[in-house]
Amino acid sequence: MSAEHTASAPAGPPWRLALGRSLGRGRKFLWFLLINILPLYVASDLLVSSGALAKISGFLEPVMSLWGLPPEAAAVLMAGMLVNLYAATAVAAPLALSWQQISVLGLILGIAHSLIMEAVVVRQLTPRYHALTLLRIVLGLGAGWLLALVLC
Repeated sequence: MSAEHTASAPAGPPWRLALGRSLGRGRKFLWFLLINILPLYVASDLLVSSGALAKISGFLEPVMSLWGLPPEAAAVLMAGMLVNLYAATAVAAPLALSWQQISVLGLILGIAHSLIMEAVVVRQLTPRYHALTLLRIVLGLGAGWLLALVLC
């Protein structure tokens, strides 16, 4: 038998193969969202509904007012800075924040997100990873404060 008869033909047109791969990736991403975001959203919603988040974060009101944010938004900042932006989104969803508050949070977390994970990566590049992490926090909070002055 010749080599041209033993070679296997493609399983289908290229678009069908690409669609299959895309659907597989989409399913994996949906699963990621369900196991990471849904529990945080439910926990945040329960804390908001019960009033526990307001009680826990009440002492932060003077600090959070610098950014025009309610004290409960500290949980959003912590989730975004320590875990990732998906976690921050899940915690923020039940809070009924205004577009101005969401913009301030988005700017802060756009600069200073996933600090622990990214510090591990930056540590491989430079011994000054502590300084770079602190710089991201200061820049994020500073930029958020300036935006809050303009918007709020």
